[in-house]
Amino acid sequence: MVSTTPPGLADNIQSMRTITIRYTAFRDCPNCEGRGDDGASWRPAECKRCRGKGTLVTNVEVEDSAQGVLPRSSYDFNALGEVYLLDIDDEEPFEVVRA
Repeated sequence: MVSTTPPGLADNIQSMRTITIRYTAFRDCPNCEGRGDDGASWRPAECKRCRGKGTLVTNVEVEDSAQGVLPRSSYDFNALGEVYLLDIDDEEPFEVVRA
């Protein structure tokens, strides 16, 4: 089998830093009680707090391929599952994997 990947690009992809995000705890949305909508039968609308998912994220684990599991002080997250890395170099490219 012949590789069509340009030389050097395959090495760059394999050496790219990977950030893995694992969602480890959830709870029902108190706004919609886990339904995902506002409860009005005549005009069901997506819940504004959970955006229609019915659950909120209460804990995440972030693992860096270079540093291992990151301490809680190095990232922040919100109830929708958006993770914000606080101590990361913006110059270095990395791939995010949601597990």
